[in-house]
Amino acid sequence: MPRHDTSNAPVFSLYYIAIDTEAGVTPEQFEAFVRHKGVHIPCYPGWRWTMLRGLRGERAGQYMMLFEIDDAGQRDRYVTADGNQTELARQFWRDRPEARELVREWRKYGTFGELPTIYTDYRLLAENKKSTVTDGPRYQERGPGEEPLARVIGIHNLALRPDVRADTFESFIAENHHRIEDYPDWKFRLLKGERGNRLDQYVVLMEIASLAALHAFYPDADIATAEAAAFAKAYRDTKQMYEEWKQLASFSGSPQIYTDYLSVAESLS
Repeated sequence: MPRHDTSNAPVFSLYYIAIDTEAGVTPEQFEAFVRHKGVHIPCYPGWRWTMLRGLRGERAGQYMMLFEIDDAGQRDRYVTADGNQTELARQFWRDRPEARELVREWRKYGTFGELPTIYTDYRLLAENKKSTVTDGPRYQERGPGEEPLARVIGIHNLALRPDVRADTFESFIAENHHRIEDYPDWKFRLLKGERGNRLDQYVVLMEIASLAALHAFYPDADIATAEAAAFAKAYRDTKQMYEEWKQLASFSGSPQIYTDYLSVAESLS
């Protein structure tokens, strides 16, 4: 069966970030630097990044740098298949000495989103275009006395069942993801590792508008609220689609490896 066309879809690149605790760097110091200075490090055209801190799950308290890139072609202009910079990328940094200085300062706190950091580029297989979550900022400071806008990003690893072919699962997703109805202020995406350290692995990337929207349905890991149960009853075909999915592959949540992250900073340029 033909694969769902995602040639013009965004690419999501995840880099594991570690702060230098041996040098006495605290999470508060790192996040303060990233919010006040690191956000001014320019992005390649068509790129943006969000810094995430693990809330719960496998990497609670640890950091992830999420790059969203317009499409694979725009990624390939700046990063090669083995994760190195292209000549265009090297010229980008040569032209911006003040940015190179900011990157050097960042490295006094922790790792940056580039080699030798562990990373994976994921291509988009499916997303819920009916979601109420828009393409706006994932982190944004607001007025005095107001909490910042901070979205939650869930990264849930999946695995195929024995003897299930990748194209079988991917065809099922392409033909059936339109049946998914997300909770209000939640957005489903399914990604597949394309290059880097987790090749051929699938993840559900769940983008949630706020902590309040997460807690309305799952205040604790894998413990649903009455609102979640009522939603499942109202959208029985979505629940049926998930049961069909589980015949082919694992599903989000325990016992799969996952982390729910909170956005703590986002690039400004």
